[in-house]
Amino acid sequence: MKKTLLILTALEALLWAGCAPVELVSEDVPARQVLEGDSTGTLTLRAEMGDPETKALDIDGTDEANTTLLKTVWLTGEKVYVYLGEEMIGTLIATEDTSDPHYATLSGKVTVAGITPGQTRLTLLTPYCRDDWTYIGQGGMLLVNDGGMSGLYNSIAARYHLAQADDVLVTGLTEADDGKFALSASPAVFKNQQSVFRFNFRFQEGGAGEKTPVETAGSLITGDGGGLWKGWNMGTGPIPVWLAEPTVNPFFVALRFKDQTNRENLKFEVFDADGITYYGSKEIPAEYKPNGHFISAKNITLTNRLKLDVSSAGEVDVVL
Repeated sequence: MKKTLLILTALEALLWAGCAPVELVSEDVPARQVLEGDSTGTLTLRAEMGDPETKALDIDGTDEANTTLLKTVWLTGEKVYVYLGEEMIGTLIATEDTSDPHYATLSGKVTVAGITPGQTRLTLLTPYCRDDWTYIGQGGMLLVNDGGMSGLYNSIAARYHLAQADDVLVTGLTEADDGKFALSASPAVFKNQQSVFRFNFRFQEGGAGEKTPVETAGSLITGDGGGLWKGWNMGTGPIPVWLAEPTVNPFFVALRFKDQTNRENLKFEVFDADGITYYGSKEIPAEYKPNGHFISAKNITLTNRLKLDVSSAGEVDVVL
């Protein structure tokens, strides 16, 4: 027989007392002080990515040029990290709904100390924990098969996006006769934490004349307003991107803006395959900064360049 740990509602309290509503049970009083030490329980809940502006697993649609939103599907086996405040208390594993991959069941072990049904709210993050949350190291790949889960590892889809669910309410906690706990929670609705940009560059000397494609080997991207997140607890600053190989074709970068509401200039230092550095900027309107969008910023014009040549005497000549 299971013992269910719940908070009495006001109506239940009145019926139990059999009297007029003189004093109600306080919602601040836990049902029972059993949640101590490092006891663990199994947390199971339903997760949703139904909002089209969420997880950056793929471009939504076949017409890439006219697409502005991202797909929202789960992969069975994905990890979800559970936080109580700032503390990670457990890990859940996703099992996608075979009839609708926008939904999944999450289940796994969590520490139950400090949890009160009806009061405790959790934060869930996938596919990486906060300590591993970073936008540093991107290779400009939206999707690539290089041996990770479901064939993906270093692409944006697998590594450089994060989706988070806030205010997930713990609704029930039961203790079996063997002392094991089982927890339930309200459905978790995940929201993407960044947008995916598609970039490629052209050079126009002095801002006039012919524009020539830049064979990009890498780029340093800086936001001049609220800044770009470098990662959890890493602050803001430039985001370096080094491509797997130089290309004139578009590549992809996941960016999270600290400020989501104002227009902002992205400044670029673009390094080509011959060692030349190009400079330019692109204004990003506020409406294209909210998390979860796919933004096409192709053919950004760069108007300045700098090349450093090292002579045989060891002096550095600047060639413009």
